[in-house]
Amino acid sequence: MPNWDVFVSYDRADAAAVGRIADALAKAGLRVFLDTTHLRQFGSIPDGVRTALSGSRLLLAYYSRSYGTRAACQEEFTTAFLAGPERVLVVNPEAGTEHLHPRRVLDVLLPGHPATSTALEALVAAVGKQVEDTDGTIGLAPSPERLTGPGKFAGRWAELWQLHDVLSHGGTAVVHGVIGIGKTSLAREYVQLFGRTYATVRWNEPNGEGADLVVLDDVTAPLHGSADGVACLVLTRDQRLAAAGAGIELTDLREHELPLAASLRGTAEGSTGLARALVEQFSGSEATMLDRLHGLRSPLLEPVIERVAPAVDQLGEPAWDALRICWSAAPAPLTAALLADVLSEVDGGTRGERFGAVEEVVTGLVTAGVLAGALPGEQFVLPKSFQLALRRADPRPARTERLREAALGVLADRARPGHGVVRARIRSTLDDEERRAAHHLLNELTSRVPFRELPAGEGLLRSALSSLHTLFDRIRQVGNAADPDALRLSTPVRPGLATLIRRLQNEILGPFLTYWHTRLDQHHELRPPGIGSRDHELAWELHGQLRAELGKVRLSLAEVAEELAVLSGNPLR
Repeated sequence: MPNWDVFVSYDRADAAAVGRIADALAKAGLRVFLDTTHLRQFGSIPDGVRTALSGSRLLLAYYSRSYGTRAACQEEFTTAFLAGPERVLVVNPEAGTEHLHPRRVLDVLLPGHPATSTALEALVAAVGKQVEDTDGTIGLAPSPERLTGPGKFAGRWAELWQLHDVLSHGGTAVVHGVIGIGKTSLAREYVQLFGRTYATVRWNEPNGEGADLVVLDDVTAPLHGSADGVACLVLTRDQRLAAAGAGIELTDLREHELPLAASLRGTAEGSTGLARALVEQFSGSEATMLDRLHGLRSPLLEPVIERVAPAVDQLGEPAWDALRICWSAAPAPLTAALLADVLSEVDGGTRGERFGAVEEVVTGLVTAGVLAGALPGEQFVLPKSFQLALRRADPRPARTERLREAALGVLADRARPGHGVVRARIRSTLDDEERRAAHHLLNELTSRVPFRELPAGEGLLRSALSSLHTLFDRIRQVGNAADPDALRLSTPVRPGLATLIRRLQNEILGPFLTYWHTRLDQHHELRPPGIGSRDHELAWELHGQLRAELGKVRLSLAEVAEELAVLSGNPLR
């Protein structure tokens, strides 16, 4: 027989409102368990409370905005919900429902907030009826094996239920974010709270033999050969791998998930561990704590340094230079082209000569989870906590000062309003750069398979489209590497590189690849065993149409090649 009819789960900050509800339930004859012990935000529930939860028919959650940020509330709610959604009732004191997770709780949401006596009576009646209709107890779920690792966990309530919605149906969830943002902690907390729903959980065993759930940490390359029907949780710093499943990006904890002043929250950007430490160890004034952090004297930076600095060291001195420019220019978002300009000012050379190596470094830093934001080729930023940690670990501060001065100079130059003239650079130098870029593009274009007509019945269409994809990427790289003043528009008397690049990307290649790439891939996925790729393509009903469209693309590329030849000074005939 149940020891309690109702177990009340709540954030202790809501004690006054919850006490009124509990008193009303008790006066109605219900046996109510209400724990009033003060619990720290990151603290688990005591054994006595866990036993009371096990012996209760229902859990009544007072689901305020801060409810899901408390570790004890998370444990109580998950235990009851996994025992059966019918064992959970929810009171929502907020105006909206966006904070409620999982969204299925809307099905067990009690009508309205009991602010009035009439509303409170209705709530008591609804709870009483559910108690009458529910047999048994929540039960003491088997305690999952305690996991080693960080002992503190905050927030991420929405992400935990996002994971469960995917993994409970045997799917693949890919959690990605910068280094130290809390991916592994989230996985451990998920297994801690939801592990009882899986018979066997395995860590870092890609084949997943005999497991219901496989957790793969620090994944750096696409996965192959995962077992069918096995739920897979992938943790990675590389956002490009999100395409392997349901992608969940981890960013900084939300404002309501940690009680932290806005200035300290901003300083901890990028490091969940530093944010938690600031909450736990805050003492003195906010200004004093900020001075310690920005003066690089705080030991709180040590864990961030231990995580981030080795990843940078592994990429070498060029990576340090890129990051020195990032923190010198902060908070401005940067691009690989701007980094190349700054390095050219300090070490000589041109943007075009340096761009390839810089983009490779940026790609490495994004993949390693050090830089945040868009993929390489677009804007990126260095999180504030990483700026502080890397400044403290910087092995060459004098080099940093030179790069800082150059970065500020380049940014100031870009910020000046234009006057309709080319900035102080010899026009012939820009003409030379335009010729080199046009020659590079011309070689890329004429070396591609689609530039030459495919004989009937020969060649793979898939290879032709792959070659065009590579060409599209090369065009982007050439455009980003060139000086903006060298990218001129076409006129009635001469072609311009900016116009030709835009035509290749937006008029010729972009629409063609968008339409045909997915269709051809879907056809290849249906290739039966024992049938070669070429024979499978020849049997496709759209084979002739795609060949004809490739012919049109080839003619368009030939027209652009003629104009590139004029620009480069290397006529095709």
